[in-house]
Amino acid sequence: MKTSFFLAATLLVLPACQHSAKPEKARPVQIDTMQLIAPPATSVKVASNEVYVVSRDSTTYIRFGDSYFSLDWIKPDAKRNDYELHPDTLFFLLDHSHSIEGQMLAVTTGETEKVKVSQCYETSAIIEQEPLLNWKHYRSPWELLSAEASNFFICKKYSAAEKTRFPPTDISHLQQYIKQHGTPAQYALVAQLDNFPVPPVRVAISRYYIRLDGLTKKLACKINKLLIIEVSFKG
Repeated sequence: MKTSFFLAATLLVLPACQHSAKPEKARPVQIDTMQLIAPPATSVKVASNEVYVVSRDSTTYIRFGDSYFSLDWIKPDAKRNDYELHPDTLFFLLDHSHSIEGQMLAVTTGETEKVKVSQCYETSAIIEQEPLLNWKHYRSPWELLSAEASNFFICKKYSAAEKTRFPPTDISHLQQYIKQHGTPAQYALVAQLDNFPVPPVRVAISRYYIRLDGLTKKLACKINKLLIIEVSFKG
């Protein structure tokens, strides 16, 4: 009797021991863009019904509607932004010694059709470390950024020649402008110059512009956002 019981128990156990576990399928690697650029919960933020702007560490997150946008080394310009009255034009200050050129720009569109991203820049005359933002400028044409992957773009880089483009200028025009609108110290720097631009005057990019255009799926409402990013020349 004991022998029969042992054999029966053995027959029940063997199939269970021989049954091999099913191998787990390899999970594809994915980037959760919503988690990547969704605004952090604990940060200083400014909000309206149209726009949320949140900064944490070196990254600023911008939300409009159901879309998100993120970029490094920019901070909201509190003096110029009006999120309630002008939610479609946003001003930012670029951290000193940094650039948006070559940065990865992440956009999550949610219920929005594919967003188009364009970029251009503006140059100004710089006296030592002070840009003349209310004088002449060169504005580059808009260029459409190609998506490197879904929702990811790389900001355009500019050559040295592009960064120094400027309208034809006579040095006397600069001297007259500085005499009327500049400081005595600035005028002393340019009064004896014979050409433009020569040290201590140079030409450099003073602003970057990024434009986002899209269309919501449900309401057929257009999304038009313009980001104006001021370059800092002082540490």
